[in-house]
Amino acid sequence: MSETPDRSRYYQILMDAFHEAPVTQFIMQTMRTPTPGSCEIVLHVDSRHHHGAARIHGGILGLLLDNAGFFAAATLSDGFWVATTEYKLNLLASGAAEEVIGTGRVLHRGRHLIQCEMSAVTQSGVRLAVGLASYTVMPRKFKGYDLQAV
Repeated sequence: MSETPDRSRYYQILMDAFHEAPVTQFIMQTMRTPTPGSCEIVLHVDSRHHHGAARIHGGILGLLLDNAGFFAAATLSDGFWVATTEYKLNLLASGAAEEVIGTGRVLHRGRHLIQCEMSAVTQSGVRLAVGLASYTVMPRKFKGYDLQAV
């Protein structure tokens, strides 16, 4: 993203878009303030996220990592919406009750695609999953993003 007079305003737009999404209301997560090319999201684990063996379902970790990668990519998209084109998830360990921090980091920003790496780690430091993803830059802006104001 090019340097703007008020990057914090754009990050607030991203955070609002994340926290207002219905899936975020259903599977409680909190985005920490992003930085250029990076985003952290905290998954607030509860037993409804568990599979039959009382551990966090891999699909929930996939959601967390896709969100972290998506919003890391969005920090460098010049206000344009991004869309997941593919992602790969490796599950490394299982977790149960601890909050999980999902981190997304941009590896490369091309003209139309942004590649990210992601990681999910428990509060006590257990790495549960890692991932790689590609996000395409879409032709529409995030709601509230105004080129003249930013």
